[in-house]
Amino acid sequence: MTYFQNLNQIVASLEADESTRNDPIKRTFVIDGGHLTANVAIVRDSGNALHTQRDHDEVLVIIEGNVDFKVGEEVKEVKEGDLVFIPKNTLHGPVLSEGQSFAALSVFAPHFDRSKINIQWDRDV
Repeated sequence: MTYFQNLNQIVASLEADESTRNDPIKRTFVIDGGHLTANVAIVRDSGNALHTQRDHDEVLVIIEGNVDFKVGEEVKEVKEGDLVFIPKNTLHGPVLSEGQSFAALSVFAPHFDRSKINIQWDRDV
């Protein structure tokens, strides 16, 4: 593990983690600590990327994109530099129109065990 990483380089060369290849949000995991996990998430396709993490609170730092983002019943336009808090078990995600893209640093707590199913996609309900 390296202690220092550059978000712009991660976004430019995103190699999606195998566990997210079929998901609407592609992720590369950059930090796995004992109590938290961080990943860089990218959405480049319009459509439904809404989802819930039953066991994880999440903090997002928007890296790129001006998109609508839904948390619970609230929808707000987010842009680079915005910070979003998502309580566990809350439906959330970017709402992209044709041609939009979105990238964010996501920090999950507690640790995000990738051997488990952590995300429930709205489209699968």
